[in-house]
Amino acid sequence: MNPIGIHLSYWQEKWSDNLLPLINKAYKSGYDLAEFPLLFPQDLKYDLLRGVLNNLGMAASCSTGLNGQTDITHPSSAIRKAGIKHLHACIQGASMLGSPILAGLTYTGWGIFPKEDKTDRYKQCINSLRMVSKMADDYGITICLEVVNRFEGYLLNTVSQGLSFLDELKCSNVKLHLDTFHMNIEEDNIGAAILRAGPFLGHFHAVENNRQIPGTGHIPWQIVAESIASIDYKGYIVSETFITSSSEVGDGMNIWRSLPSDLDNAAQNGAIFLKRVFNHV
Repeated sequence: MNPIGIHLSYWQEKWSDNLLPLINKAYKSGYDLAEFPLLFPQDLKYDLLRGVLNNLGMAASCSTGLNGQTDITHPSSAIRKAGIKHLHACIQGASMLGSPILAGLTYTGWGIFPKEDKTDRYKQCINSLRMVSKMADDYGITICLEVVNRFEGYLLNTVSQGLSFLDELKCSNVKLHLDTFHMNIEEDNIGAAILRAGPFLGHFHAVENNRQIPGTGHIPWQIVAESIASIDYKGYIVSETFITSSSEVGDGMNIWRSLPSDLDNAAQNGAIFLKRVFNHV
């Protein structure tokens, strides 16, 4: 049985919105876990968040994203150090929340497309992640690298690229983070790509082709579920859905039209769908 979760930014309008009441929304919608966006890890009150999780019997996963000032591939050592410091704070936060993983764009800046030769940035990424891997190992955290589409990143767009990167990195606590929204754009065959990832899959986002709640678009969910089962993946399956426009979060994720108006009802339908498809509930 895969624990089924939802990314709390689903309900956020601002990235700084209070996450405490959103945990309850996730619980009432039928999810087993809440995924926390650790964009400002120093600002969160982890004891309060963990208390709510414990009271509700919910698990946690954590994700983050680097930016132009925290890009660990950057030629500037100061910017790389800032990125490593940010990831260290996220690792500590994940540990305090009881999350076994830190996923997302943990290896490069989101939406950063450098003009210069990318070979040096690739090498800096390897060197930086080896340091981050050691930090994460101290906390028992697995770092997961999200494979994203070409419009959001350039370094890892496919599972094959991700596996080659891991082979060069050689850190046992670093794995891949796959997301069906991105896979729908980049992979020739989503099911085959999941099979290719095999034991190197560390985290999984279940998202429709247009970033809506699973079950409302054309992602081949039965094939996805069969592939997940075939590789014996026991980790989290999280709906990272963005459907609210005219907000800081919506603008940041390029959501230019409102999708479902009743967020809570859509979230409940998503939980039912994911549990039926992945866990046959």
